[in-house]
Amino acid sequence: MQKTDWAALGQETTQTLSELIQIDTTNPPGNEYKAIEYLREKLAHEGIASEIFEKEQGRSNLVARLKGQRPGKKLLLLSHVDVVPAPDPKKWKYPPFSGAIAEGYVWGRGALDMKNITATHYTIFTLFKRLNIDFAGELIFAATADEEKGSTYGAAWLAHMHPETLRADWCLTEGGGMPLQIASKTFYTIESVEKGLWWFKVRVKGTSGHGSLPHPDNALTKAAYIIDRVSNYKFPKQIAPAVREFILKAGEALGPEIKKIALVLLDESQELDLSMLPKDSPISATLLNALVRTTISPTMIHAGVKENVIPDSCEFVLDCRLVPGYTQQKVRETLLELADRYKNDIEIETIQQHDVSESPIDDPFYKLIERTVKEELPSVETIPIMLTGATDSRFVRGLGVKSYGFCPLSTKMSLADREKLIHNDNERVDLESLELGVRVLSKIALKALEARL
Repeated sequence: MQKTDWAALGQETTQTLSELIQIDTTNPPGNEYKAIEYLREKLAHEGIASEIFEKEQGRSNLVARLKGQRPGKKLLLLSHVDVVPAPDPKKWKYPPFSGAIAEGYVWGRGALDMKNITATHYTIFTLFKRLNIDFAGELIFAATADEEKGSTYGAAWLAHMHPETLRADWCLTEGGGMPLQIASKTFYTIESVEKGLWWFKVRVKGTSGHGSLPHPDNALTKAAYIIDRVSNYKFPKQIAPAVREFILKAGEALGPEIKKIALVLLDESQELDLSMLPKDSPISATLLNALVRTTISPTMIHAGVKENVIPDSCEFVLDCRLVPGYTQQKVRETLLELADRYKNDIEIETIQQHDVSESPIDDPFYKLIERTVKEELPSVETIPIMLTGATDSRFVRGLGVKSYGFCPLSTKMSLADREKLIHNDNERVDLESLELGVRVLSKIALKALEARL
């Protein structure tokens, strides 16, 4: 691989990404079949067979496999091809589905989330075939539908109905690879754990009446009391191993004073006033709080039918994100305690839920990612990260696959600037990132599959 022309492979990835962006797979409605057919044809041109799986016509998922010459591990390269809407194209410098290659970037919806990774994975996958690499085990390429709306037609469905398509020893997907600048050090994040989710509706019962005659059984008043208590409640700290390492490494990089704060933050028996953090801290107090404990946010409320009618019911929605080790049952018990005297007046209805998903940071594949990054980028370090949101990792982890979110991006843009572009106007990725991703992920795949070069 020493003679591999990484610049040329970066350019090829750039072109593939541009063409993928030009295929509008806005979800809803998805229409992922357009992008999947594009990938199927490209794979066929390389002499690689692929399979298409659909729960519903047009909501397509593609899986292709390359088998090695020797027994070994299975590595899954997992991405999704649907994208969120671009509601106002007039706000874009280049049209959101132009795939424009300009000013050192590829522009368009999906450039960062996550057609860039689909294109990168495609280049790596076909490289194994083109070079007829002698490797062990199996390399799997999967491009799925519907991740942006919960994966009902994508990875969730595949994991349930066709688990053999996604079952592997290890998986590389989205969620990490962002360069994080902490003081004088640059870290690359590796996503190894995602918080659990429980969206639920609370229905508060009361008694109707005329608005001119206030009474104490007003459902809206009772709901306000409960919402206020929930909003101000702090769940106990519960620190996942990945979060512990993240905070320790960040604290070390920020110097002795911040390291002291980090140690207190990691002590589950102590609370910490996060306003003590420096104003220029690269990690916000909001994020730190979400990393160390289960959180609840009220997000929606509905009550009443008319200005002068006291409502007999009020419904509000809570967005709960659970850390590893914390259960929905504990959250339910806490909510009933916070409802206090109104606990018998409420009903709880689940809207959507999924469990915490986690992969160990002491796994050999995680360590292999760390070593490869150090070899390719000697001046940077790696740092594990827990996502407060979710990716398709949760579905493959449910199959026993150790999944890690990692696709390195260059330091051309800061983490804060990149985060502003995801799901936003003028989404774009720099060309240096595409070449870097192909080079580093290729080397990870070659090592994981014991390639003989």
